[in-house]
Amino acid sequence: MKENKDILRCLKEDAKKVEIPESITPLQIRKQLEKVEQEEKRTPKYLVYKYLVAAACICFVIGTAFVQKTGIFKSAEEITTEEEIITSEEITTAEETELLASLDYPEITYEDIYESMFGDLEKMKYQYNYRGEMVEGSFAEDVLLSDGATPEAPTGDEAVNIMYKEAAAAEETLSEELIAEEEGAVEYGTTNVQTQGVEEADVVKNDGRYLYQKIYQEKDYTYTQAIQIVDTKEGLKEVKRIEGFDNIQEFYVWEDTLVIIENKYLEVVQAEETKEELIVCGTWDYGNYNRQFHEITFYNIKDRSMPYKIKTFTIKGSYDSSRITDGYFYGFSKFYAGPGEGETDYASYIPQVDGIQLKAEQILLPEENEGNCYLMLTSIDMKNPTKFTDTTAVVTDSDMYYVSSDNIYIADGLPVAHNVGKQTNTISLLRFAYQKGKFALQAEGTVPGSLESSFSMDEYEGNLRMVTTVDEYLFKEIKDDITGEVLGNHVTNMTRSNALYVLDSNLNIIGKIENLAENERIYSARFLGETGYFVTFRQTDPLFAVELKDPKNPKILSELKVSGFSEYLHFYGKERLLGIGMEADEETGRTEGMKLSMFDISNPSEVKEITKLSLNNYEYSEALYNHKAVMISVPSNIFGFEVEGYESGRFKKDYLVFSYEDNQFVQKLKVETNNKYGEMNSGRGTFIGDVFYLLTRNGDVTSYDLCTGEKLESL
Repeated sequence: MKENKDILRCLKEDAKKVEIPESITPLQIRKQLEKVEQEEKRTPKYLVYKYLVAAACICFVIGTAFVQKTGIFKSAEEITTEEEIITSEEITTAEETELLASLDYPEITYEDIYESMFGDLEKMKYQYNYRGEMVEGSFAEDVLLSDGATPEAPTGDEAVNIMYKEAAAAEETLSEELIAEEEGAVEYGTTNVQTQGVEEADVVKNDGRYLYQKIYQEKDYTYTQAIQIVDTKEGLKEVKRIEGFDNIQEFYVWEDTLVIIENKYLEVVQAEETKEELIVCGTWDYGNYNRQFHEITFYNIKDRSMPYKIKTFTIKGSYDSSRITDGYFYGFSKFYAGPGEGETDYASYIPQVDGIQLKAEQILLPEENEGNCYLMLTSIDMKNPTKFTDTTAVVTDSDMYYVSSDNIYIADGLPVAHNVGKQTNTISLLRFAYQKGKFALQAEGTVPGSLESSFSMDEYEGNLRMVTTVDEYLFKEIKDDITGEVLGNHVTNMTRSNALYVLDSNLNIIGKIENLAENERIYSARFLGETGYFVTFRQTDPLFAVELKDPKNPKILSELKVSGFSEYLHFYGKERLLGIGMEADEETGRTEGMKLSMFDISNPSEVKEITKLSLNNYEYSEALYNHKAVMISVPSNIFGFEVEGYESGRFKKDYLVFSYEDNQFVQKLKVETNNKYGEMNSGRGTFIGDVFYLLTRNGDVTSYDLCTGEKLESL
């Protein structure tokens, strides 16, 4: 028996040296099995059996590796108490703990934060990024109900849990008629997102029956906003307007829950005789109060005609962006701090959620920090929205986020150092792992350049791929001709190029291609598995295809030069890449209206532009910079967006709907959009089956037959 124990001990010691490949870790295998489960419903049985056999083999390999690595199994003599038995639940918990292990960050105090932000207050007055003082005061947790909804549900965790238990019970007792209706469900338009499975907020939503949109309404020369809910089942019928808003940013419809995000401003009550003259500093008012906060309000909309409020969450600062994934809401917002009356005036420079200021241990203070802005990360359980699940703040002015299925990447452009010699613009990166509403900062790094958008970043098999535009400056000293005194540094030369970088999970650069497309910049990018595509532009549009199979040695596969450039790229199946952008003169680079391009990417080494459609009557579209403004469904072969331009000297705004058939763009619809209030981008489109719906910001909804183009109904 002793011999057996010695052998087991040796095996355990050797196993500690064995690295389990990332591709067969328990977490990755669980993801693969979840994919198999999702595919099972639409996969022939013999393929399902193949998957199951493969999964069994993989599980055997993992089981062996995991046993060796962890020493879970012990001999009968070794297991002497119940406490030594490790359950599957404990394994899962240990795995999650490892997944959310954080970097060791220095402990800080409020005093450290204040000193970092306002140690040299006089200098700060003249910095562009100083936003002024915050108003004193707190946020009330109980908000008056003025949105036209029914009274709030009872407060407390139990009340919300009861609500969802009732909804779950109702789902379990669906009638056969409803089940049949679900089985025969038609395709419908959803929000165009960057990462599959990671939902993004928008101003229009569609759940396959009901349409939702943010609308503007006027009464007695006062303009307000509302969320309009329209039923499409038996003709167009408005079933509810949730009113009482002034500044809705975006919203979600998640199952039977509506989440509305609104930016607001605190009221400043100040006697006339105490008002002081403001000192204007740059584009900001020094001494003026930054009064921004925002609310995240949850509604139960199980009965669309009678929604009721569940809870309103309040965060000091302005809303920036958000996601919903794995059953949690993840929010990103900014809070600009002010010096207040001094270091002990915490309300002026420490963020607050629901009227409670964050603790110092909830705040991360990077060493390289010259600003007074926080990025707030908050999370809320969608099925029990009674409190924040997690809250973290980072002192950074970043406003670009890429959210994969496992990580949140935060990118912040750093100022160029004015030191003698060559200096390059730089991006600071943070990687937060997230799971079940919890955040963990796991890596930080830097890469040269600047980013065009979040689509310039992509995660694949644990690595982050990025394309950046790199500006290099040459600084020389300026000296007094008489005294020789150094007066400062001056830029004598500036060059621009583009680069691709591959970073590992620790955000270290492991592969790169640099000095691409001199004097051009990145206009768009998209990644598909082991291949990346990106567009640069000056006079013509080089579309680069990059092989990323070996992350340490990325290679340019092809460089296609065509006229104009694409500002948005979308994979149209595995062999086609749709580009939405601008046509341009090949000699001067001057734009000549919008265009559509379809690229053949079946062979990345020989990418071709197989179809081009000029939209030269249109000069602008929100789709050029906001991917959510593009209505697109590749399975339904439909895409559309609103455009603006001039025809015979007359301004016009239309919504265009296309399909792609026989290697040609086919215009299915062209609808003039309403612009009653002079609002930009006033029309959004969506579809259910063969019916297209145009929604405009004054609350109009019009339906069209996608097959015939016939107008069906107006609301």
